[in-house]
Amino acid sequence: MKRNRAWIAILMALCMVFALVGCSKSSSARSESYYAKSEPAYDMAYEMEAPAAMADEAYYGEAKAAGKVSTTTAANGESANLTGNAAGRKIIKNGDLSIQTREFDEFLTNLNRSILSVGGYVEASSINGNSYNKNRMRSADVTARVPADQLDAFCDQVSELGNVTYKNLYTRDVTLTYVDLESHVKALRTEQQTLMDLLAKAEKVEDIILIQNRLSDVLYEIESYESTLRTFDDQIAYSSVHLGIQEVQRETTVEKETAGQEIARRFKENWEDVKDGFARFGINFVSDLPIIIVWVVFLGIIVLVIVRIVKGGPKRKARREKRKALKLQKKYQKEQAKLKQQESVTKLSEKADEKKE
Repeated sequence: MKRNRAWIAILMALCMVFALVGCSKSSSARSESYYAKSEPAYDMAYEMEAPAAMADEAYYGEAKAAGKVSTTTAANGESANLTGNAAGRKIIKNGDLSIQTREFDEFLTNLNRSILSVGGYVEASSINGNSYNKNRMRSADVTARVPADQLDAFCDQVSELGNVTYKNLYTRDVTLTYVDLESHVKALRTEQQTLMDLLAKAEKVEDIILIQNRLSDVLYEIESYESTLRTFDDQIAYSSVHLGIQEVQRETTVEKETAGQEIARRFKENWEDVKDGFARFGINFVSDLPIIIVWVVFLGIIVLVIVRIVKGGPKRKARREKRKALKLQKKYQKEQAKLKQQESVTKLSEKADEKKE
């Protein structure tokens, strides 16, 4: 009997170590008798938190009906109102901005300073284009994380740095989800304590294994819920602001114009386009002059070669005819010389015959 109690004590100690270290879910079977003992404690704890969730939901309905909670706002070049009564609420604030600037590099430098001045940081950034090619305007996408209470101040600073053509500030109320997660965590903590008490009193190996399996599941669920709560806390504390930055030669006017102002502005823009076109042509011509010279020389050589080929055709034909005539003349001269030689030989033979006679 003493040996059995010793073994049971050792097993209980090992199971408690495994329960504290392991947080992964177990796929082992659970008995109906165990759930009959453990689930009442969980249900009781959850019922204790239910009134708080219901009260929170009632508060949310009253606040929304009274217009105290702002859910989403958007504006084109105008400031959005996010100053509703959000006391005690869990609200996530984010924003989108589209900005034009004529001083791209200087704007990015000032933007980084503004982000740091409000206690934020750059989460992601990317730049398209480069300053070497002046014909191509550059653009940038920046995602900044700033303290939620500094969101409006940060947007005001950005509006002073460049021309804001689009502004959208919006909120997301996660109070109910947050309270529900907290209720689940509290209920699971209560169940965890109950399981630890049962584990300390259990004597059978089967009961110890079942309790340990359920305890692992409870710890895993607690970790999952708390991870979600940490994510919410980070999103609530810091707002995400996406900034689309475009380099331009002229900033777009976002204020309402009269017909005369619009005509004057468009005439000025078209005149500027004409001047920019001539200026760009002159700059490109002068800067590309070495390339133009090389191509002119290359094409000139090709033209000279073609001209010489075209003009040299009759001359080459005349030279070929002359060489052919010379060959025929030499051949004729050789044949005449051969005939004279044969005639001389014939005369000598005839003279020899006459002498013999």
